[in-house]
Amino acid sequence: MADKPPPPPTKPKPKPATAAQPAPAPATARTTPPLKKPPPLAPPTQARPLKPPPAHQYRQQQQQQPANRKRQYGRHRGGGGGCSGRRVCCLATGFVLLALCLALAAACLAYLYYHPRPPSFHLQPLAATRFRVGNSSAVSAMDVTAAVRVVSWNPNDRVSFEYGDGEGRVALADADGDVALGWAPVAGFRHAPRSVATVAFVAAAKGVVVDEAVAARVRDRYRRRQLAFKVVVDTHVGARAGAVRTGMVPVRLLCDGGAMAPRGGVSGSVVGPMSKCQVYLFRVRCYFFCITPMN
Repeated sequence: MADKPPPPPTKPKPKPATAAQPAPAPATARTTPPLKKPPPLAPPTQARPLKPPPAHQYRQQQQQQPANRKRQYGRHRGGGGGCSGRRVCCLATGFVLLALCLALAAACLAYLYYHPRPPSFHLQPLAATRFRVGNSSAVSAMDVTAAVRVVSWNPNDRVSFEYGDGEGRVALADADGDVALGWAPVAGFRHAPRSVATVAFVAAAKGVVVDEAVAARVRDRYRRRQLAFKVVVDTHVGARAGAVRTGMVPVRLLCDGGAMAPRGGVSGSVVGPMSKCQVYLFRVRCYFFCITPMN
């Protein structure tokens, strides 16, 4: 008979661990605190059903929605309106600047074509038709009547001038102050090209009170025919060149150093040197318009 194989070796059974002797934990592992359990969730509360708004509130909401839409639409349109307003303002400014440039170019062309020159004014010697100085120890009075003639020459070939009605004043020049001798109206006239015009008026003064020193100097100068006069004429002037006509602007003629005509001289006759008059446009001396000197 064959021999039986030996039985396999049996493994020893591990001993059950007792509660008194727990298994030692490895030295390298960290101890973590035990996790806390989350509190139990409260049961969800039941939501109450929403009640529909009253009928009048519903109508108000429906009416307010189109109004809000209109406001928003108006805001959008307002922004566009501002842009269009700025565009219109820019276009208007551009048109105004273009018109000014065209007007300036037309004025330059007209100046180059017509080449206007200012008229010249000269004061003829004054003829005193009446001159009397009262003799008094305290107060002296003068009675003076003087005829004034201002001669004007227009050197332009195509430009004429129109003068309106004005007034002229005469004063007696003195070291202590000018003595006013009265005023007179001056009629307007038209000054044609390449012609001579005359502005004439008569100023009269009666009972002009002066002190004795002034009266003595006036009597002495009158005997020697050395009285000096000042003449001022205020009027309006406008220019015309063909179909183009300018507006009337104020102008002042100031004639200093007017001489006295010799005895027997008649007003209107050129006797003695004539004094030059200065021109003031808009009460300002004529520097820019009057380019050429007044001869």
